[in-house]
Amino acid sequence: MREKLVERLQDIPGVTSVSLNLEDFESGIKVKLDEDADEAEVLEAVRALLVAYGVRSLEDPTLEIGNRLSQTRAALGVDVRISEVKGGARVEVIGTAVRSFRLVPSTPMAIAQGVSDAWCQVVGRIPPEITRVTLSSEGALTVMATDGSEERTGQADIVEGWTLALPLAVGRAIGVVEPASGAGEPSVAHPDW
Repeated sequence: MREKLVERLQDIPGVTSVSLNLEDFESGIKVKLDEDADEAEVLEAVRALLVAYGVRSLEDPTLEIGNRLSQTRAALGVDVRISEVKGGARVEVIGTAVRSFRLVPSTPMAIAQGVSDAWCQVVGRIPPEITRVTLSSEGALTVMATDGSEERTGQADIVEGWTLALPLAVGRAIGVVEPASGAGEPSVAHPDW
């Protein structure tokens, strides 16, 4: 069924590539679009195909399509990977010249602190202390950080997945990613706190 589903997804006009991974911690179906593809039209065709295969129900129509997700990841300026390990999580931040990782307990505070510590090592800054991580009923992830004298807050929408929301919120809280603009796209902030 996997091969047939991938073939059918690749046959949808506007789809450049499809990858299917159901064994990994961040498992799922990733669809990359042509630059000139109509995202809404492709999304509807993908949704209909997944419903037909029984992979997605009609009541839960949320899908991630590559363009917006990859643009948001590129805006971080680094690659942030969070993966499950025995007894906790491995947090890795990869910059152009420096790569840093931490092994942390699998709690929101510990993972957020690990992202902060690794990211600050990559950009050459003293990491602030993460003081709070909360998730609102509307799906807003909020991370608070302090350097001892000033407290900063970063927010991100969990709708794009927690593995992207957490780095965005932490990046905003530690001051390396600016708060979302009106269009919802983050941009890299100035390096000073």
